[in-house]
Amino acid sequence: MEKDLLIYGTGGAGRELAFSLSLEEDAAKAWNVSGFVVDDESLWGETINGVEVRGGFDWLVENGGNVAICAVADPYKKQALVERLKKAPSVVFPLVIAPRSSISRYIEWGEGCLVALSYNFITVNIKIGDFVFINCGNGIGHDVEIGDFTTVYSHIDISGAVKIGSHCIIGSGATINPGVTIGNGTIIGSGSVVVGDIPDNVIAAGVPARVIKVRAGS
Repeated sequence: MEKDLLIYGTGGAGRELAFSLSLEEDAAKAWNVSGFVVDDESLWGETINGVEVRGGFDWLVENGGNVAICAVADPYKKQALVERLKKAPSVVFPLVIAPRSSISRYIEWGEGCLVALSYNFITVNIKIGDFVFINCGNGIGHDVEIGDFTTVYSHIDISGAVKIGSHCIIGSGATINPGVTIGNGTIIGSGSVVVGDIPDNVIAAGVPARVIKVRAGS
């Protein structure tokens, strides 16, 4: 029971997390993915890639357990889901790290963080906020800070002393130069090279990255 894990979401991120966790060879570290949870009632009772879809939100509130949240497309919706689930005392959000990454012991992890796939290299004296999602093949350097509910997609190079705000999305293949600050609620486009600070609540992209849009509601 202690190492059973429910994955919220059967989209690509949830299915990839289940696959990644199945690669763990050390039984003492392995998570047992005991089910998916999804809001789509048509999937309840189905089996996806060998994992049963147990039910939806209400089922999870009633039954509880360790939960990994893989709804990553909109950080604000993810936060709203987490806040609803936190009203259920038997739901727990553990740190989940897929195998085959190199990860320092000198990291301050927030609640519910996921290193969802393999081949990340995460170094020393890093502070990672609550419910941060890190995908595969990323390099995260010394003294980096990443805020709550931020998503770091794949094959991203985050250099030393970078500060990334909360509710950000860092697109695949981006490079962030040393000492850069990225504001809250900002999206960095895939393949961008960030050489200077980026403000809150914008979309920035390009080489070098420039603000191309102010996000609605900012």
